[in-house]
Amino acid sequence: MAREVQSSIVEKSIAVMDLLARTKGRLTQTEIANLTGLNKSSTHRILSILMGQELVQFDDRDRSYGVGTRLIGWARAAWEKMDISLLEDQDLIKLSEETGMNVAVAVLSEHTVTFIRTRIPHPYRLAVKTGGQSELHNTAVGKLFLAHMTEEQRDAYFAQAELEKFTETTLTTRAALETDMKKTLERGYAISDREEFLQVAGIAAPILDYDRRILAAVSLWCPLRHASLDEILAQAPRLLAMTKEVSARFGLMVGTPDE
Repeated sequence: MAREVQSSIVEKSIAVMDLLARTKGRLTQTEIANLTGLNKSSTHRILSILMGQELVQFDDRDRSYGVGTRLIGWARAAWEKMDISLLEDQDLIKLSEETGMNVAVAVLSEHTVTFIRTRIPHPYRLAVKTGGQSELHNTAVGKLFLAHMTEEQRDAYFAQAELEKFTETTLTTRAALETDMKKTLERGYAISDREEFLQVAGIAAPILDYDRRILAAVSLWCPLRHASLDEILAQAPRLLAMTKEVSARFGLMVGTPDE
């Protein structure tokens, strides 16, 4: 009997969590009861349990409920763990073949980026390899992550960043990088114009999760002897189409306004 009661509580809790996770905005207790078919006392009990576990949040201003920080954390962790399987090798191969350029995928590692996938038809002896790291302020993928940071995260970064000048075009002040970040967010992708190496340029676009948080960055880059910056920029629509398609696998709503 105890097992049946426990199972019933779990099922009801899942029903409430599923409803809140799938609903845009927040719901009152009455709305939750009506939409789940639970009676008032059961709804109150389930919500109290879920709030105690930080799976549901209560807003006293309008007495409504939404998903809690713990549930959001679980979802984020699950998406981050799936990045390898949801971003397929074929995605990179197709993008590289369509554009004729090198492709790399990077994730944020504290105040640097780590490359987790590469497709390199045009080798460059100084280019970072899978597992390698690069700075944020001088690479397209790095500047993309900077653009998607919160103000608090940027403050923490700039408090310790050396902003070393790698080439004559490297941005080495916060003001210059802030201006660049704004442009990045406006156009949807970041640009590195000979900022890490004088012989290399590239662009990078984000893979976003259901809440528009950046999970990874995909870059197109090439030694300038193979393609000019203008030729690389001309491939931005293909890059954006690819990252939007992959983002949909992580829950981003495609077909709705993104910006």
